[in-house]
Amino acid sequence: MVETLAPTPVDQVDISIIVDNNIDLLMESTEVAKRYPLDPKPFEKIFSIGEHGFSALIEVRSGNKKAQVLFDAGISRQGILHNLDAQEIDLKDVQAIVLSHGHADHAMGLTGVIDRLGSHNMPLILHPDAFLERKLVLPTGDEIQVPAPNVADFGRENVQVIEEVGPSMLVDDMILVSGEVDRTTDFETGFPVHFSRRTDHWEPDPLIMDDQFALINVKDKGLIVITGCGHSGIINIIRYAQKLTGIQKIYAAIGGFHLTGGVFDKIIPETVSALAEINPTYVMPGHCTGWTALHAIAEGLPDAYIANSVGTKLML
Repeated sequence: MVETLAPTPVDQVDISIIVDNNIDLLMESTEVAKRYPLDPKPFEKIFSIGEHGFSALIEVRSGNKKAQVLFDAGISRQGILHNLDAQEIDLKDVQAIVLSHGHADHAMGLTGVIDRLGSHNMPLILHPDAFLERKLVLPTGDEIQVPAPNVADFGRENVQVIEEVGPSMLVDDMILVSGEVDRTTDFETGFPVHFSRRTDHWEPDPLIMDDQFALINVKDKGLIVITGCGHSGIINIIRYAQKLTGIQKIYAAIGGFHLTGGVFDKIIPETVSALAEINPTYVMPGHCTGWTALHAIAEGLPDAYIANSVGTKLML
């Protein structure tokens, strides 16, 4: 039985998409989504780049309190540092880093981020399984190695690694990190080609239990759910957020929903149907959600859907 654990309501949340697969420099801003700024001489500045990965800066405000947390760090040191510079984002006020899970497209930019932060003894919150060696074994028999983060790369004076299986509260209880997610749907059954090395042998690891999300409670609006890849399944994630907090209203669901590829195509209709029933105010899927699922979600939730793009700042 999970104890109800609701984060402190906040007045404002800004979420800046630093790394994602997609970028569109010509998207128009809306009241909620501020798009990449184009100045009168746009080609004299550097632009962000799209990479297969995810990173977002979460800024929360409650009364006189303000805080920033970096959620994931993208797939490359060069990519995240380039995009931080292009978006003129200074990490000096970041109070913690959260790693959604240990896959390379969320963790490999960490060394660049930590070098830029310097000797801050920065808290890095992750699940202990994030350090596992992993691989994908394709139906053809081909194997793809998935590099894991290495704590030795960070520098002991720079990072305070916090390994946590359960929920964690951050920044005066304004942001909740979920820890392991309950798996309750009958169609979100994981990634069958995924394996992890434990001790001296490889074993199937379809559930990827280190997958976790960030959760914010916006006053009078409901919950914001921010995922990395969403290996737990976006419906499992939302239902667990509701169970964990006791709050049913979903204000926004943002991040990777991992619905791309033949393994996941078949569950897109059930996922979209369940999302429509949940009825979030906003939904901005990105990263590993995939072209087919993005279009299905846009069609199924037309009033809630926000197209994702690197450089977008959501103001909620």
